[in-house]
Amino acid sequence: MDAEEFVRRIAEGEKRFVDLELSDAALPGLNLRQVCLRGAKLSRLDLRGADLTLADLESSCLVQANLRGAHLFRANLARARLAGVVLSGASLHGARGPGADLSGVQLRAAHLTRAEFPGAILRGADLQGADLSLADLRGADLRLANLAEAILRDADFRGARIQGARLPEGFTSPGESGV
Repeated sequence: MDAEEFVRRIAEGEKRFVDLELSDAALPGLNLRQVCLRGAKLSRLDLRGADLTLADLESSCLVQANLRGAHLFRANLARARLAGVVLSGASLHGARGPGADLSGVQLRAAHLTRAEFPGAILRGADLQGADLSLADLRGADLRLANLAEAILRDADFRGARIQGARLPEGFTSPGESGV
């Protein structure tokens, strides 16, 4: 499907796009609220400021996508794979991503309050200045991640791997491994 048809179908109220393949499109600010993109393959998309509130991206693959400032409130990212994705300044409040692969993703100043990413791979991710208050990161792989200046109030890091991660000054986590 091309971008023009996708936008048309969204405007007509269609919400289900399972296994969609879409690439090389500028769609900033697009309203994708409650859209199902399970198993989608999305590459080189400009989705800056898009609204993906309650969107279902389970098992999807996003490559080289710009979601700077996007809204992913309570979005489902379970087992999704994001590579070369920019989510800086994005809101992922309450997002769920167990088993997601966000290796190297840019999440600077992103809002991940109450986000659930147990067992997720955030290896080398840039979370500088991100708000991870009350986030569930149990068993997550945060090796080599940048968490400098991140807000980690009551975040759950039990069993997380944090070797080589850049952590906020004074950070201590009960049950952390690989320190």
